[in-house]
Amino acid sequence: MTEFKKVTLQAGPGRSKCLHVAGCTKVTATDERREELLVPELANLKETIVMLADLDNEALRVTWKRVWKYPAPKAARKRFMMLGIAWKWQAGLLGGFRPELARRLAALEVRSGESLRGPYCSAADLTAAARPGPGTRLIRDWRGERHEVHVTEKGYLWRRKEYGSLSAVAKAITGVSRNGPKFFGLRDG
Repeated sequence: MTEFKKVTLQAGPGRSKCLHVAGCTKVTATDERREELLVPELANLKETIVMLADLDNEALRVTWKRVWKYPAPKAARKRFMMLGIAWKWQAGLLGGFRPELARRLAALEVRSGESLRGPYCSAADLTAAARPGPGTRLIRDWRGERHEVHVTEKGYLWRRKEYGSLSAVAKAITGVSRNGPKFFGLRDG
């Protein structure tokens, strides 16, 4: 039989909700109230997610704020909050977006002119996502000569030499400092 730990969630001033969670550990968050955040263990993730259905909307909003570090959208329904909390837990334990999806999101941000940053994506996530994936081949004609750059796990390979950035490759090709993504047509302007 699975052993359950009793975890108390604050559900507003003077009130609290209890949630019995299988195999959860408590991690202290760093906000001003030092709230406790539920972090399910991988072995009990499914059971913990199923138990979200037992919480009412108010308790889900509190859990959402602890997990996402900002309040749930005002019109969020119970199912949406349950899915959002479950996704965040899974992303924390198993990893978030695949690199391909993160790159597509970054490209959409550039095209739309709107920022996707904020509580969902950090600037560092989008910067890393904008980098072409390993195995990509970038081709640029410069002054009558064709230059082919291969994207590797660690950086960029041009003429059998490894570079840490596209800007370093662009400088090696042109002899002057240049914006590498712009030089290779990955960025407008």
